[in-house]
Amino acid sequence: MFSTSSSLSRPVLGKVYRLIRPYVPRVVLATLFSLAVSGLNGAIAWLVKPAMDRIFIEKRYEYIYILPIGIIVLYVFRGACSFVQSYLMRTAGMKLVRDMRNRFFAHLVHLPMPVISRSTSGDMLSRLMNDVGALSDLLSQSFRTFLIQFPSVIVLLGVALYRRWDLALLSFILLPFIAIGTKALSRLVRRRRKRVQRYLAILTHRVSEALQGLKVIKIFGMESVKEEQFNRENMTAYRQMARVIRLREGTRFFIESLSGLAVAVILGYGGNLVAKGAMTSGDFFSILTAIVMAFTPLKKLGRAYGQFQETMGVMERVDHFLDQETECQDGRMISGLEKEIVYDGVSFVYSGSETPVLSDIKLSVPARRILAIVGPSGAGKSTLVDLLPRFYNPTSGRILWDGVDLKELSLPSLRGHMAIVTQDVILFTDTVYENILAGRPSAKREEVIKAAKAAQAHGFIKGLPKGYDTVLDERGLNLSGGQRQRIALARAILRNPPLLILDEATSALDSMSEKAVQEALEHVMQGRTTIVIAHRLSTIINAEQVAVMDQGRIVAIGSHQELMERNDLYRELYQSWEGSGIS
Repeated sequence: MFSTSSSLSRPVLGKVYRLIRPYVPRVVLATLFSLAVSGLNGAIAWLVKPAMDRIFIEKRYEYIYILPIGIIVLYVFRGACSFVQSYLMRTAGMKLVRDMRNRFFAHLVHLPMPVISRSTSGDMLSRLMNDVGALSDLLSQSFRTFLIQFPSVIVLLGVALYRRWDLALLSFILLPFIAIGTKALSRLVRRRRKRVQRYLAILTHRVSEALQGLKVIKIFGMESVKEEQFNRENMTAYRQMARVIRLREGTRFFIESLSGLAVAVILGYGGNLVAKGAMTSGDFFSILTAIVMAFTPLKKLGRAYGQFQETMGVMERVDHFLDQETECQDGRMISGLEKEIVYDGVSFVYSGSETPVLSDIKLSVPARRILAIVGPSGAGKSTLVDLLPRFYNPTSGRILWDGVDLKELSLPSLRGHMAIVTQDVILFTDTVYENILAGRPSAKREEVIKAAKAAQAHGFIKGLPKGYDTVLDERGLNLSGGQRQRIALARAILRNPPLLILDEATSALDSMSEKAVQEALEHVMQGRTTIVIAHRLSTIINAEQVAVMDQGRIVAIGSHQELMERNDLYRELYQSWEGSGIS
């Protein structure tokens, strides 16, 4: 990560180089064209002296007609070179953003769940779109300006030194003040820019949150509250950006003032030399042109440095995200589940909390058996199954898959041997076919249709406008809750895993759909290890083993009949479900 106290230190430059290294061929070609632009700038300043001397001293007025043609030719060539150079640098900046977004997204999907849970979706979106997008300025603005303006300054100051070194040096006295002032102001801009990006992330989160919870906002009449909240935070972001603009424009004002002072000094001192006959008017105007032309790219360099510092501030946020370790993919491969899954003294506490969600869980899940987990809300049921695919790791204790600690297994291999269907169904903005195919991407179309039939989804899918090729809305909201869950079940069925986890997977189904899907599940669960977080009586009764959870602990294990006889909590839960009509 960049140090906020550094400016152009070696680590910073090294990181910038690594960032732009894939685009070096374009940058090199752009550099050649920028050198051509610099050379043409120098030629314009150089030709002022002979043109002025011949026209006004030697009285050769025919040059008045030749000079405009020469100027037009020089400016056309300079414009063409500048166009090519600008195109190369801007497209290089676009490529940088494209590749960084690819890298960012790939990193995102491989991050552990605890890392993801520490950030809001809005913050992630802001970093991916706003922060990464701002990196294009590194090549298309800052680096491009350095390439084209720095050589121009060198060439133009060289012309001035050659014409009259003492007059040129007089103008150089102010350069250190410009450099020091620009550096100090740019550091402030950098810090402010980081704050702006943070507030933009908050705004992105608010919009994302409002879109996801729009029904709740409307039903509870929260429109004014949310509008006021957004306006307040938007105003804060505006104020932070206004400070960045003040500092940015303050840098420009500072450079403009010193540039004007330099030109005034040259006019006064140089004009005096011409009046005394110590220098020709051609030399004077050549130097004046070179200095004036040099201060224009100097001002641009100052602004580019400020832009560079802003980009570095944004890059720090991107780096902070990319520096976080992804899930380790290495480990032992597995070929199935032959014996059992064992929770051996497992406890778990979420990061930032001190209250255990799970405490000293001891549980054995025999292969090819059905385990139902029941308990009141907040008992830790979902967290218990979330540890199996290692979305989270136990705080203490271990989980064994056929006697091997899950931490020793390859994550792709482990997760490839299980399927999860949850109450909150996740579908993607893609076709119905692609959503089911996600269960096993190598499956054939006939297998996808077979899985849909098994999940009792084929009938309603055929009734969609384009059948299996119908594109779903965001999160599948153009389907009913029951239809979404049946597609999720089809996806799990297609995977055909040794371990099936159902987290209240039939809770959103109507009685008719639930009966059909329950029949499909009974068929699918045969001969397969299944863990069901249940609130349906049929599921509980059919399970070979039922675990009762309360306050993060397993308080009883047994068959339905055994628990009805000896466990008060289970009996209360069962009777409440039976009384509510949930079957």
